[in-house]
Amino acid sequence: MTLMLDLHLPHWHRPERRAHFSPDRRYRYWLSCRRGPGPALMFISLNPSTADEHRDDATSRRDIGFADGFGYSAVTLTNLYAARATDPKELAGMDDPIGISSDPRYDNDAQLHAQAAVHDVIVLAWGADADPARARVVASRMWRICQATGGSLAVLGWTSSGQPRHPLYLRKDTPLQCLTARAHDDMVDVDPRWSALLSDSDVLDDIDRVVAR
Repeated sequence: MTLMLDLHLPHWHRPERRAHFSPDRRYRYWLSCRRGPGPALMFISLNPSTADEHRDDATSRRDIGFADGFGYSAVTLTNLYAARATDPKELAGMDDPIGISSDPRYDNDAQLHAQAAVHDVIVLAWGADADPARARVVASRMWRICQATGGSLAVLGWTSSGQPRHPLYLRKDTPLQCLTARAHDDMVDVDPRWSALLSDSDVLDDIDRVVAR
């Protein structure tokens, strides 16, 4: 007797990838990769390298791996600085590494605000090479947005200088350390490194206007 077997093999779809660049592609404001339904995990790293709508680089691959391990099927990758560079040291020689524009479509801070407003968890992951002042500005803005949305900031650990660790060389089982906005009336019971990072008073004075924009 001959048995006819009908095999049903899983059909793996290519991830849906999107990216938002400046017209000359010197700046990348965000990159998203979705492999299934559900919320996306947002990362804020230092600066974009070679990853785009077609391929990954080492950092984007690592971010996607962490998101997958945390149960997310989508990621949105953003950065403190939107200028593309394979070596972060190149940022110091640029006239505008952040990516500032009067057009909000091509202004890195405006794009960071827009993405933060639609993500429940924002992973700060820029590592030790970030300018501390810039890091405090962005972290404080993200925290105020989380206070408005009920979202959370997270890190994968801390550098010796109190900056969020970069994921590239961390163990795959490194846990997220989260700070949920509406769970804390003040910072008394919070790791003091969070307090130091979220201490830009200039941002906290005017961020309500930015969030409401």
